[in-house]
Amino acid sequence: MRKIFLLALICTVIAGADAKAQEVTYVEDPSQGVTLNRFKDNWFVTGEIGVGGLGSSYDGELDFGKRLMPSFNVGVGKWFSPLIGVRFSADFRKMKGATIDGAGIDPVNPTDGAVGNYLVNRQWSIGAAADVYLNLTNWWCGYKPDRVYNASIYGGVAAHSQMIKKMDGNDAKWRHHGMSIGLRAGLLNSFRVSNHVDILLDIRLDADQCNYMDMTRQVNLYGSVMAGVAYKFNKTTWSAPIVPVCPEYKYTDAEGDALVERLKAADAKIADLERQLRECMNRPVPEPVAPAKEAPLATIYFPIGSSRVQGVQTKVVAAVANAMSGTDDEYVVTGWADSYTGSAARNQQLREQRADNVVKLLVKNGVDGGRLEAATADSSLSGFGENSADLDRAATIEIKK
Repeated sequence: MRKIFLLALICTVIAGADAKAQEVTYVEDPSQGVTLNRFKDNWFVTGEIGVGGLGSSYDGELDFGKRLMPSFNVGVGKWFSPLIGVRFSADFRKMKGATIDGAGIDPVNPTDGAVGNYLVNRQWSIGAAADVYLNLTNWWCGYKPDRVYNASIYGGVAAHSQMIKKMDGNDAKWRHHGMSIGLRAGLLNSFRVSNHVDILLDIRLDADQCNYMDMTRQVNLYGSVMAGVAYKFNKTTWSAPIVPVCPEYKYTDAEGDALVERLKAADAKIADLERQLRECMNRPVPEPVAPAKEAPLATIYFPIGSSRVQGVQTKVVAAVANAMSGTDDEYVVTGWADSYTGSAARNQQLREQRADNVVKLLVKNGVDGGRLEAATADSSLSGFGENSADLDRAATIEIKK
């Protein structure tokens, strides 16, 4: 058991010395949580380009490939936390589908691209949208500032102006045809390039309720896939609690050899201590020596620097007074003090005060003061040295010879 204790002590000292030589650094640890940034941080702008196609009413009569048209958008947004963000965007999209009425038909060549009884509807949609984002990756896997891929779902509302070709005299020109208000949802895939740049892959579905100027209504479904880029402003990461990091210390061969030698020396020291302990335990126990003088009737102990009888010592004095009441003996009360603390003058004062206070307390408990004598002693009461100085701070009561 002692060997294990000494080994543990040596290892603690060595580890403490090594720790002083290492430099402790402090870093943000996102695994401990995040704190919200300032309002001016975590803003971003986006630009996207891709293709989309109508999927409502009679659009299925037209081949899917022929319905794919270009789509563009630009936006500005902000993340309020690693999970929640918003984006406001402007959309520009060309749409092509099948219809049986005249809206959106090329007025110059109305049968261009017709399929059976279905004509081709062509229109531009220009509008604005507001979306709320939820970062699924940070939600499920925890926030990591250097994660390469993040997936976010979003939903929002959009308003668009529908533009179709109409005759203006002898010319066909794009004119406003109606408004659409709708909902949309999507999945935004972000690929981190740097702290400020992300590559985007945006998959979206819009559902618009169209109100045309000719008082007709219909619901358009528009799906799109777009690629783009996001640029992030100011601080792009999130603050996290600061934690200390101790670098891993690598011992060299020389240091390892020195440590082995120190352990060998410790083993030798432990073996020597065990030998000494065995020798000590095998020594014969000396016979007790009778005290050179008769023990006092009672000894009253005092705290260091104090001459007041207190606590259980008052009960000792009361018991001694009760014993004295049955005799006619005279008694000497001797005051003692240690010679290891305080000045000689102060120690002499304590001796006198301790003897006087015990005499007063004996008289208070019924002992005739004429039978009591106060005295002091300059020598040590216990004789056990400085480590037993508490035993020298006392007053003794003895029968007067």
